[in-house]
Amino acid sequence: MTTAAEQKPREYRAGEASPPVVLIVDDVPDNLLALEGILRRDDIEVMTADSGRTALEILLERDVAVAIVDVQMPEMDGFELVALMRGVEKTRYVPVILVTAGSRDQARVFRGYEAGAVDYLFKPIDEQVLRGKVDVFVTLEKNRRELCEVDRMREMFIAVLGHDLRNPLSGILMAAGLIRDGHPSADVSAFVEGIARNAHRMRRLIEQLLDATRFRADGAVALSPEPADLEELTNQILKESGRDAERFRLDVRGDVAGTWDIDRMLQVLANLIGNAVKHSPQGSPIRISIDGRDADTVVLCVHNEGPPIPKELRGVLFEPFRRSAPGTRAGDGLGLGLYITKQLVHAHGGGVSFDSNEDTGTEFAMSLPRHAATLGARASEPIGSAEQRAADEAAYGESTVLLVEDEPVARLGLTEMLRQRGHCVLSAASPKQAFEAAAKHRGAIDVLLTDLRLPEMDGAKLAEQLCDSRPEMRVIFMSGSPNPLPPLAAFVQKPIDPDALIRLLEA
Repeated sequence: MTTAAEQKPREYRAGEASPPVVLIVDDVPDNLLALEGILRRDDIEVMTADSGRTALEILLERDVAVAIVDVQMPEMDGFELVALMRGVEKTRYVPVILVTAGSRDQARVFRGYEAGAVDYLFKPIDEQVLRGKVDVFVTLEKNRRELCEVDRMREMFIAVLGHDLRNPLSGILMAAGLIRDGHPSADVSAFVEGIARNAHRMRRLIEQLLDATRFRADGAVALSPEPADLEELTNQILKESGRDAERFRLDVRGDVAGTWDIDRMLQVLANLIGNAVKHSPQGSPIRISIDGRDADTVVLCVHNEGPPIPKELRGVLFEPFRRSAPGTRAGDGLGLGLYITKQLVHAHGGGVSFDSNEDTGTEFAMSLPRHAATLGARASEPIGSAEQRAADEAAYGESTVLLVEDEPVARLGLTEMLRQRGHCVLSAASPKQAFEAAAKHRGAIDVLLTDLRLPEMDGAKLAEQLCDSRPEMRVIFMSGSPNPLPPLAAFVQKPIDPDALIRLLEA
């Protein structure tokens, strides 16, 4: 007798959804083979059982789209199996098609429907009819999964808005209120630092949500690879770790240079190293090794001495919106960091894995091909050739920026930041003010930095009209909406990372 344990489900790559399961139940091996041959295809998984007992084991372990059950079986016939299924919550709503070689007795047909079957077929079975009926239930199962996923994503977005974003926002509002009211005990520098820290935290959460949404919707990641050194990128992340920097032990072997999307790779490194810090004992060493001795592959490992990853999390560690297990420190994550990491590494043609146990701690390993293929254009690439940008830089020196932003605090903050970095800023709160400022300014305007959503006129239309009279002016758009423009448009995502904006301006 075949058991459910002996019939293991197919294995799939991490993150790959398993196809709907079609279960065939018949005590005659030849019948099982024949039906399996009729129904076998790539987008479904066909499982077989040679008895009602084995079928129940499979039904309790797997989500089954439809079960095709022979009526005449020893020990437990098809009617009895269907009746048992309807008495168990897990299997109550699994569609069952009963199959028989017996007579077309209407009483038996009615008995099958009364037991809970949705259809009743007689042998010999018409292959097209069987495939058509199975197609219906497979499609329904796929639709059910999609609806469940949409519902799960909706619940998680509500949870993020209701909890994860409220926490840092509360800190920002409290600190800003104390500074505004001139509270005698207020340490302004500490409060400003807290505001900046919480704002960066909110920015990370929003970026993770947007990345996860794009990955789930598009199934692909656009990359713009360029020459990079993995040791330099790692050190860049380590320098940003503040007081934790002394904990890191970096070991580099061989040539660790390659061609990767630098911004995406920094995101991956920040996730892996940040997780190691979060889940390891305070002050314990974090070891990072980069091995570039292979001609085609570079491997990076991040090891920490924290407790092992709970068993209940290991199978879903790279899934989106995964939360920490009860009793573990959740930190400020959404369960998106490792999901995004996996997507970005796979987009480069590499892989990511982990090993975790009580004795040695936890290690994440990332394997990258030395040269990633170009899969798309970088959204923040400035318009114009490198030669043209170099010529402009030599001709103009410090840039003159026409800033158009209707939100007063954002406009003030951007103006001061750009001026502190040596740029001349013409500030406007509307398209009308922008046209007036451009008309009054006698020198060149190097860059138009404009929000896309403005009163009177959108940013794209504003840029088009201003560039007609100032063809030398390049344009950078700002927006809180993801991917609002074609890839060749220069674009910065709100909330704006000041360093990223300055790098784009000074490129």
